[in-house]
Amino acid sequence: MKEREITIPSGGLRLEGRLYREGPRGAVLCHPHPLYGGSMDNNVVLAAVSAFQKDGWTTLRFNFRGVGRSEGTPGDGLHEVEDVEAALQILKENEGIDERETILVGYSFGAWVGLRALTGRPPLRGWVAIAPPVGIWDFPIGSGLEGVKLVVAGSQDPFCPPEALDSFFNKLSEPKQRAVIPGGDHFLWGREAELKAILESWLQEGVSVSQNRKALMK
Repeated sequence: MKEREITIPSGGLRLEGRLYREGPRGAVLCHPHPLYGGSMDNNVVLAAVSAFQKDGWTTLRFNFRGVGRSEGTPGDGLHEVEDVEAALQILKENEGIDERETILVGYSFGAWVGLRALTGRPPLRGWVAIAPPVGIWDFPIGSGLEGVKLVVAGSQDPFCPPEALDSFFNKLSEPKQRAVIPGGDHFLWGREAELKAILESWLQEGVSVSQNRKALMK
């Protein structure tokens, strides 16, 4: 599926992104840590993009500041929250996709920054945290965070140990789902097909079911 290059203004900087325009639902994808080789071309990010595109979603992946052709320097999470907000704004203003029809997807560092960006803003349709490094970073996520939620992690991820993942997941409000990739580590090399299948199933069942319930309640 063909993506086109776009520029995302963020705090006086210009970020590079790739947009695939499909339907009225959108997904913004956040990559892993810039200082450890993370970029929007990461294997996990590309697997997630493929799953959403297959289900008919508009997708936007982008490079955080200081990565690839994005201007600026990495801020170790201090300013990347602005980059996430800028990407969400582009999807809303330029593509006309309502925030209630947008899902934020973050992998590792991208999950940490992405979920922090949701605090205090209008709720999205939902969000996905892939391999959130809850064992090494604090995830100050309140139990009242709205939207459908999916947390995916490998069973052998040293940065996302079972006890820490349980604590993180239990704090999340419903509706929520968790999926574990047996034997998967933090980087999920060679496990992309399994991750994609998990996301496709969730989009078909978890997200669609949640939307149908909302319609019945109106």
